[in-house]
Amino acid sequence: MNQAKALISAMLSSVLALVTCPTSAVAQASEYELHSNVVYGTGLINASSQPTTRDLLLDAYIPVQGDGGATPKPAIILAFGGAFHRGGKGDFQFSEDGASDSSMADYCMALVRRGFACFSIEYRLTPEDPAQPEDLDRSALMPESLLQSPIVTGRVEFVRQRMSLPPLDDNSRAQLWNATFAAVEDMETALNFIRANASDYNVDPDRIAVGGFSAGAMTAINLAYGKQANVRAVVALSGTSWGYDLNKTVSEDAPPLLMFAGQWDLPGIRLGSADIASLFDERKLPISQAWVPGFGHFYPMEAPSLSTQFDQVSIIDRLTRFLNAELAARSD
Repeated sequence: MNQAKALISAMLSSVLALVTCPTSAVAQASEYELHSNVVYGTGLINASSQPTTRDLLLDAYIPVQGDGGATPKPAIILAFGGAFHRGGKGDFQFSEDGASDSSMADYCMALVRRGFACFSIEYRLTPEDPAQPEDLDRSALMPESLLQSPIVTGRVEFVRQRMSLPPLDDNSRAQLWNATFAAVEDMETALNFIRANASDYNVDPDRIAVGGFSAGAMTAINLAYGKQANVRAVVALSGTSWGYDLNKTVSEDAPPLLMFAGQWDLPGIRLGSADIASLFDERKLPISQAWVPGFGHFYPMEAPSLSTQFDQVSIIDRLTRFLNAELAARSD
């Protein structure tokens, strides 16, 4: 409650109301409502020791409309990054090599002011020892042996060191593998929750995109192209393919994908992004790509991005253009 109130007061000078609900804090400002810590589902953790469930939370940023709320809004679900080990759905930011990224709260506040409902979700992480989804189709996955590759796990090892965790061993590798798919399950649960409660949030259930940063972007890619979830578009901020083998799973009617990568991004991100682009081009699937010059894995949303058409547009403006095009209302 205090965190949500501080966030709104820091970003806006005109707070109109603050009320408490049983499952969330709701802050209403002149441009949007923020529903904090909404329970969208539950997830199983401590799977290898004492299995238990915990609530899964999201923050919903809903536009305040001048038309009395008559027109349902397009929406995007965003997931944070952190090597499936750390991060947060609010104002959590990463800083490295003199650069800081924009938090999921930053993206959602920018997007809600542009007319989109934005849902920032949390999901289960590797240290929680999440359970692998029961319905996981193992024939559609990459080889689990890739967890032995330093190219795949190098960033994970770096993050574990930062978190004072021991290097990966057989047990923690299994937990990382399970967390990859638990995150997909959680994003799918959030998607189903938002669709089921679309009228409460004034969201058009047929105009929902998914996206995220790094691990969150991989999760969105896995959901849309691995599990073939019914979404209209996907946004990947320094994401790549990991977990699902997209060569086996991507469908002919796959939703459009917008991919960003820093000029000096992680090798796995750059190589994996190139593989996705090649696959989409080969199958004539809709994809847009943009570089963020001068940055590595972390970059602010106001940073310029360069596309294959050589245009220079800020990340947030390019993302907005993409969503406006792909989430436009259809007459059919």
